[in-house]
Amino acid sequence: MLIPYKDINPTKRFPLITLILILVNFAVFIFQVFGKTGFDTIINQFGLIPAEIHSGTNLPDSQWINPYYTALSYMFLHGNLMHIVFNMLFLWIFGNNVEDSMTPAGFLIFYLLTGVISGISFALFFPTMKAPLVGASGAISGILGAYVFMFPFARIKALFFIFIVRMPAIVFIALWFISQILGFFGNKANGSGIAWVAHISGFIAGIILFKFFTVQKQGTDKVKTSNFF
Repeated sequence: MLIPYKDINPTKRFPLITLILILVNFAVFIFQVFGKTGFDTIINQFGLIPAEIHSGTNLPDSQWINPYYTALSYMFLHGNLMHIVFNMLFLWIFGNNVEDSMTPAGFLIFYLLTGVISGISFALFFPTMKAPLVGASGAISGILGAYVFMFPFARIKALFFIFIVRMPAIVFIALWFISQILGFFGNKANGSGIAWVAHISGFIAGIILFKFFTVQKQGTDKVKTSNFF
């Protein structure tokens, strides 16, 4: 298993939105674990339940908010400590450069939009599922989709067991995406507990949408933003 821990790709701006997203995710996870409401209750109430998305009505154990709002709330919840640590590690490594290529508002909307698309795609693929989907993986997959086209040859440092390996981003992300495809076909019923469909759809959404949010430089110091944000 390849675990990235750094990319050699400096930024010009401090990644404020990326840091805020990481802090919010950890704050929500701490509330999940230590809040009086209870870990499972929070997941059931704010996780994205495909059956609710299709029917538009809440299940008996999920009554707090409109089901459609969970397309946003689900991406700030996580199932366990390892889940959030790996997600936030990927967000920090790849999110800072993608944010640096967008306006702060544009990056935030891009992140949330790819996360929503990821969750809705999962719901469309598993329309009768009553188990909640949680995690920032879909939105982070969107960031990977943007990163591989923005910085295909940026160097990624990763751990492979006890060895440190370096490779271009295009190689690392291609291997990651292939693993998602293989995981999907090996676990079509989502029996592994990993939302392969959400990862794949978020990645594709990121590839399609990132150009609408990037800031394009003209000359050395003139900056022209895209038509969106």
